[in-house]
Amino acid sequence: MRNVIGMAKGRMWKSSKAVLVGLLVIVVLAAGVTGCGAGLSGGTSARDLDASITDRVVTVRIVMTEEDWTACQTNALAEEYVRADFWFDGELVPDVAVRPKGNSSLQSAARSGSPRFSLKVDLNFFNAARTFRGLKKLNFNNGFSDPTLIREYLAYELYDQMGVPTPRASFVDLWVNDTHLGVYTMVEQIDKTFLGEHFSEDDGNLYKPEVSAAPLNWTEADLEEQRAVWGTTEQDDSGSSPDANLGGGKLSEILRALQQEDSTTGEVVAPNPPVMPPQGQPPAGQQPPGQLPVGQQAGGQRRAGQQPSGQQRDYLEAMALKTNENNPDHSALFRFLEVLNNEPDETFPDEIEKVLDVDEVLRFLAVSTLIVHLDNYLGMGHNYYLYEVDGKFTILPWDLNMAFGTFNSGIDREGIINFFIDEPTAGPIAERPLVERLLSYQPYLELYHGYLEALLEGPFSVEAMESRIDELADMIRPYVQADELKFYFTEDFERGLSEDIRSSSVAGGMTPIGLKTFVVERSASVRQQLNGDLPSAGDGSGNGGNWAPGNRGMPPGEPRQ
Repeated sequence: MRNVIGMAKGRMWKSSKAVLVGLLVIVVLAAGVTGCGAGLSGGTSARDLDASITDRVVTVRIVMTEEDWTACQTNALAEEYVRADFWFDGELVPDVAVRPKGNSSLQSAARSGSPRFSLKVDLNFFNAARTFRGLKKLNFNNGFSDPTLIREYLAYELYDQMGVPTPRASFVDLWVNDTHLGVYTMVEQIDKTFLGEHFSEDDGNLYKPEVSAAPLNWTEADLEEQRAVWGTTEQDDSGSSPDANLGGGKLSEILRALQQEDSTTGEVVAPNPPVMPPQGQPPAGQQPPGQLPVGQQAGGQRRAGQQPSGQQRDYLEAMALKTNENNPDHSALFRFLEVLNNEPDETFPDEIEKVLDVDEVLRFLAVSTLIVHLDNYLGMGHNYYLYEVDGKFTILPWDLNMAFGTFNSGIDREGIINFFIDEPTAGPIAERPLVERLLSYQPYLELYHGYLEALLEGPFSVEAMESRIDELADMIRPYVQADELKFYFTEDFERGLSEDIRSSSVAGGMTPIGLKTFVVERSASVRQQLNGDLPSAGDGSGNGGNWAPGNRGMPPGEPRQ
């Protein structure tokens, strides 16, 4: 079921340096020519195959030099790309770029000394024209906060079923060289390829807002005031800088990766002919009892290019434009923010629909509220994309590994289960205008309620969810049992399907609510809120959570101080 919306439809460097950049571009593109095969066998069209295989666990093998693999582990937080060969279900894509990725998931793995990082594979980094099965980038997420390893996949499925443009996800059994990393969730990148499949145009502005700007409670006037106070000016976005996007990636990142090929001579060294790693089943076994739980070791470095502590990005920089970086025009963004924050109530419905796909946002909010995803706009404020076409914005889900109440923002277990549907924010609702202003308009609130009803009667019904959970658990269970680097014991995987897990190995000391238990109890609470048998809103202060970046609060079940 792709869509249930019918169930509730309503509606510069200087010029001399620019020459040098041009020469470097030629060098980079020339380097990408070697080993640039598309990774497809004899005349097969990219769209004849799908990288997202959902009926089985696919084996993915990444092969790089041992020196690069050691460097990835030693300096994981630097998130620097290295060259590798990529094998997907026995099919080769040579000369890709691979790096550790993530925020909490990466830091947790790095602190624990585990090599089980989340990874990003950039298939066209060295060759901007290449795709693999229609995709250019893939993300491999390590499930660091989920004993069941299926919450993220289920969440993406629910957004998709509600007609929200959603990245494809699937399960893989991941290896790097001889290291068996285990069961990961593979997620398609939101980029121009994704946009071309879901929208009529793929050349609009794509933003990935971060914490300072992500609440969307600011305007162009606030940005100008901020820059005046900081004594900064508008950034040079001429496209001739070393951070210009060449199609495969930023020039500075590509050059840095190429330089690592031979740090002594500076020459790009042609890779050895790719060799398929040995096949066969991974060794069976359980997580060693002596393995350190997440969060008990320190280490790692700041990613190259990140600003040092104390050096802040202004609102616009924190919006993190991902397309049209070389020739940006933010006028549509400023218009949207002005309407969202300052338009009078009487004209708000007419004006907001000119700059926002309100119906799509209400579906996004319905899913986010139902699964209590507080590591997105409802809580931390980030982990989503905004896409603009012809002045109108759409919101896209991202980074769902802490859905189903796993990220709790300091809200106790009862608060997670009874999370208000009409005040669905961790903290003050006024600090999340996308929620406050839409849900304060009665016709939008009713439409939103209709989408919650559609979810409860359809994809989020207890019967449908329990069946799907069992199906996914059965599919990945043999691989979970053979996964020696997972962050939990196999018994936690089994118990976590139904029981709350309280364990020192759980990321951040959190206590994930049993997955089926969450579905049963949350469904009942939302139904009662819709019927008026439970309060659906509070006093405007939200659900008692804490906005503070990086603060996951206390485990559900712990009393609030």
